[in-house]
Amino acid sequence: MTPAEQIKGRLDIVSFIQGYIKLEKAGINYKARCPFHGEKTPSFFVSPARDGWHCFGCGKGGDMFTFLMEMEGIEFPEALRILAERTGVELKAGGPGEDRSQKTKLLAVLEEATRFFESNLKHEEEVKRYLKERGLSDETISSFRIGFAPDGWRTLSEHIKRQGYTDEELEQAGLAVQGSKGAYDRFRSRIIFPLEDALGRVIGFGGRIFPPNAKAEEGAKYINTPQTALYDKSRFLYGFNKAKTAIRTARHTVVVEGYMDCILSHQAGVAQTVAVSGTALTSSHLSMMRRLADAVTFAFDVDKAGIDASRRAVNLAYEQEFHVRVADIEGGKDPADIVLQDSRAWIKMVDDSMESIQFFLKKATEG
Repeated sequence: MTPAEQIKGRLDIVSFIQGYIKLEKAGINYKARCPFHGEKTPSFFVSPARDGWHCFGCGKGGDMFTFLMEMEGIEFPEALRILAERTGVELKAGGPGEDRSQKTKLLAVLEEATRFFESNLKHEEEVKRYLKERGLSDETISSFRIGFAPDGWRTLSEHIKRQGYTDEELEQAGLAVQGSKGAYDRFRSRIIFPLEDALGRVIGFGGRIFPPNAKAEEGAKYINTPQTALYDKSRFLYGFNKAKTAIRTARHTVVVEGYMDCILSHQAGVAQTVAVSGTALTSSHLSMMRRLADAVTFAFDVDKAGIDASRRAVNLAYEQEFHVRVADIEGGKDPADIVLQDSRAWIKMVDDSMESIQFFLKKATEG
């Protein structure tokens, strides 16, 4: 018997799906309003006899694994691991769960680092003042777990090692870098943005140099966790964990370029917003969104680089049969600056986004 079959033998599909949506008895089956598209009359049915579900409105269906994948925007191996842990099914070495122990330890290292950065921010009045000037509320700072990395070569490493972890684990988590004189902290004197996966687990960090006017030789403006066993920037969307419910409800995703753009868009009430993380938009990013909604609005910068990025993103989105729109951001500002000035103006720009052909024709005629 495979691990998937063992899980299904231990976990009732009705009880599992009821953990997400309210089901009503309908003969030998159960029904509900579909969580994957808006509807007033229930067309989503769960069949205990077939151990499956199907929506006659949007056509989606499958078993508990596909339901979890659709709801959480994850791939099958991750869904298998989650349900195996829930049901106590052991995943054998060589299978999808073989590296679970290593990844579990790295997740613990990153969670400890997140708490460390959050704690440091509480004592940095200048940094907190800067975040307030950028328009972030205390609630938003707490919700997105924003922190601060102090200006010390091994401050974080020494703290993490006191918790029982090793230099090797720090490197594997992307927190330390090997230099000629040994390992040192990757993030130093930076505002820290934890990168959470679809389940809300921290898998990496983005760091903005502080003070904001620091000289170029002091480091790049932004640095991110490198490729690790947990973090792959081509498959990661910042804010996706917090946006997924709103994306499902609105049947629509808004894509921006930066961490602050995403955070302040959420604060303004556009909660279906995500951001790419240190890379161009990829087909994998779009596949994550496509599981939850079939419409997307791109809100990139309107300079030449931003227009080019929008064009590439639009082409990729059409390949996956999205309904595509592009927001015309006025005045050369980014979404974060617009929200700071007037959050209603940002909401209106999203609402007034254009069909992609109309947008590019407008930009062409503007020269």
